[in-house]
Amino acid sequence: MRHADDQWLAGVDIKFFVCDTGGLRSRSAINLPGMATVKPSAFDSLLERMYQRSGVDTLSSHLEKTYGITVTKVSQLDVGVFRVDRADKAKSLVARVFSAARPYLAAEADLAVLRHLAGIGFPAERPFGSGALTSHEGQAVLVTEFIKEAPKAKRPRYPIMRLGAMVGRLHGLAVPAGADRPAGALHHFAEGTMADELRAVAGWLDSIEARVPSGDGSAFDNIRTAVAAADGGDGLPEAFVHPDPVPKNAIFTAEGPVLVDWTSAGRGPRLASMTLVLRSGWAAVPFMKGYARVASLTEEKRDRLAGLLFSRALIGAVFRLCRDPKTVSATAKRLGPIRGESAHKAHELRTI
Repeated sequence: MRHADDQWLAGVDIKFFVCDTGGLRSRSAINLPGMATVKPSAFDSLLERMYQRSGVDTLSSHLEKTYGITVTKVSQLDVGVFRVDRADKAKSLVARVFSAARPYLAAEADLAVLRHLAGIGFPAERPFGSGALTSHEGQAVLVTEFIKEAPKAKRPRYPIMRLGAMVGRLHGLAVPAGADRPAGALHHFAEGTMADELRAVAGWLDSIEARVPSGDGSAFDNIRTAVAAADGGDGLPEAFVHPDPVPKNAIFTAEGPVLVDWTSAGRGPRLASMTLVLRSGWAAVPFMKGYARVASLTEEKRDRLAGLLFSRALIGAVFRLCRDPKTVSATAKRLGPIRGESAHKAHELRTI
């Protein structure tokens, strides 16, 4: 469940549904005779990667055939993520259906991460059996065991501090050999580091420039300049990172938090990978307190925190702008306040 202060994909309307195995339907492309093939823009391609999945209506039969199981219900949990309930009270599963545009090799690296974490006993979702990765209609499908959340009364105290400490321990681990790749970007936006994410954002702006209202050119240039100058974490020490260790991606069990959604985990600047949770109005301080118990940040990292927090907020602002180019002027006016908020949050966290 997303907390009101979370910044992840703010402004995006994501509809979820629950139905029996015969009720899921995917959206098909419409082809009209004589229609010219138009290459989608960088931003349109992003939206397709984020939201378009094929064969959702046949996912249950694919899983039944692949694993010899009986599926009773499929429920959408997130974009491309489905809970799979089985007959005879067998343990539920989670199926992540990736975009067809995402290379299968990237999903193989995701699986390598999960197998490595399982081997060392790190609290993360576990792959389902030896064949957890398959292909369905040209899309990689990664299947893991469903983790049930414990009632609040049965969870250990200080769950967000525990989450921060767990991420601190993660940053001290070796990067798995099968997943030694640039990481830290939100995988919905880009593969790689936050610097790669910012380069993708520059491409989004290029693709919507023609839709910017006349008279807003100066405001648009200010946004483009801010993106070009934004700090993506280049040059900072790197570690094994989860790209988005926010509370939304943790299941709080009786034994403590368990991190899920390891998509695109790998090697990257550790501070940049934590910017989303560190921007949170409610989770940042307890998370950093827990993190600081097991890991330390150099003065250089702390000095760059404000810039990294600004970059994370800027990426979200540009995403919303590209959804509605009429908001160029309002977005440009927000740049100053966002810088101030980022500096204030960095100062608050610096003392921990």
